[in-house]
Amino acid sequence: MLSTRIKMTAAADILIVDDEPVVCETLQGLLDFQGHRVTTCNSGAEALNHIRRKPFDLVFLDIRLPDLDGFQILAGIRKEAAGILVIMITGDATIETAVEALKSGAYGYLGKPIRIEELTKTVKNALDHRELDQARRQSEAALRDSEERFRALVENSLIGICIIQNNTIIYQNPEQKKLYRSFAGVSPETLIHFIHPDDVEKVTRCYHALTAGKQKSVETNFRIYPSGSEKKGSDVRWLQCRASLFQYRGTDAILINLMDITRAQELEHFLRVKSKMISLGRVAAGIAHEIRNPLTGINSYLFTLEDMLKAEELDAETVKLMKRIVDQVQGASNKIESVIKRVLDFSRPGLPAMSLLSMNRPMQEAINLSAVSLRKKGIDVDIDLDPDLPMSYGDPHLIEQVVLNLIDNAMKSIEKKNAEKRLTLRSYAENNNICLSVSDTGTGVPIGIREKIFDPFFTTETDGSGIGLAISLRIINDHRGAITVESNQSGGARFTIELPIEKRIQTQ
Repeated sequence: MLSTRIKMTAAADILIVDDEPVVCETLQGLLDFQGHRVTTCNSGAEALNHIRRKPFDLVFLDIRLPDLDGFQILAGIRKEAAGILVIMITGDATIETAVEALKSGAYGYLGKPIRIEELTKTVKNALDHRELDQARRQSEAALRDSEERFRALVENSLIGICIIQNNTIIYQNPEQKKLYRSFAGVSPETLIHFIHPDDVEKVTRCYHALTAGKQKSVETNFRIYPSGSEKKGSDVRWLQCRASLFQYRGTDAILINLMDITRAQELEHFLRVKSKMISLGRVAAGIAHEIRNPLTGINSYLFTLEDMLKAEELDAETVKLMKRIVDQVQGASNKIESVIKRVLDFSRPGLPAMSLLSMNRPMQEAINLSAVSLRKKGIDVDIDLDPDLPMSYGDPHLIEQVVLNLIDNAMKSIEKKNAEKRLTLRSYAENNNICLSVSDTGTGVPIGIREKIFDPFFTTETDGSGIGLAISLRIINDHRGAITVESNQSGGARFTIELPIEKRIQTQ
């Protein structure tokens, strides 16, 4: 019946130290029955030898032993293996000895005779305590390991990390100190003196947006003088900054990540300059090509006139021919003047006259103006204009000019291809933009030249000026919009104009 009242616990290694063999045998029998692995001994010296040879979970230690005092053995056990739980047992139980045992580091205290229920409960509580303590130690070790790894990551990060709390900089990692020097314990306003004057307002605005709780996070790029503004001519660095609100030790704080992007900015600037130089080279080549042909003609005509003037007499036929040559020279000269005018028109475009309108209006006007040419060329036209198209600001005449140019290019492309002749024009709203698309079944635009087709004087036509798409792009840019080109699934190309919905654009 006794065994039914005993709640079994996980098996443990238990050492019983008592100079009374009967006590050792009784306790061993009870603990063996509960599934524990039990070792017994009758002296302090034996107990310490057992402790050195084998890891025990629990020790029952008699306070009075023939060779050593129980408290001396307890001290030795704690020295050899601090993790072992020790329960002191004695036949002379007093409050004083119990208190002394607990103060000396014992887990518990039992008086003789030991009752079975009390023994079972004590063993269970001790082993539960040991298990919880081990779990706590493991958690603390894992936490320390995690903290050390995190600290190593932060301390060795190539990104500057800074924490601001209560308007005070409370932490900077080494990389942040390299960027901004050490400012621990000072106000963030101190850093203003290191920021480029043109960026101070932007940075201040972002900081106040965070501290006022208007935004959870902000991101911006700005320039600093690492040596201070008094030496601003010496060195300027570009920083990318991400700042966000978070809880640090139970209080609101700002976490700032800084990355030196000076090299990236320099490379980006270099690529922009390189791109502009490439475009300039293409423009120069286009202008040279446009002017070289009429100049060659003019030189040829002048040589011919020179030969004619060598004759002693000029008959009527020669004079007539000379007049025709002069007309041809004039025509070539006009062509050169036309090229120069197109260059000037491109470099000094007129400002758009903005008004609120439906973009279906310039779209329909362009369709009407192209209707006759499309019909003559046998091109079928599909028109899908959204009747509920939102209003947008724009210059209807300039938008019409762009759509006309796209339709004209589409007609030329369709004529080159011996296949279905179809032009599709659509208007629709998408992603807060008005979209106007011109889609054809022509030859399409090869991927290799898509980045070039908007360059001035770039053309694949033998008689083309190469200025139409460049001017169209300039017009749409002035409307804060964009033009994209892509291939149709059935062949041909689709040009799409994207314009902002109801976004007032101020002309300058």
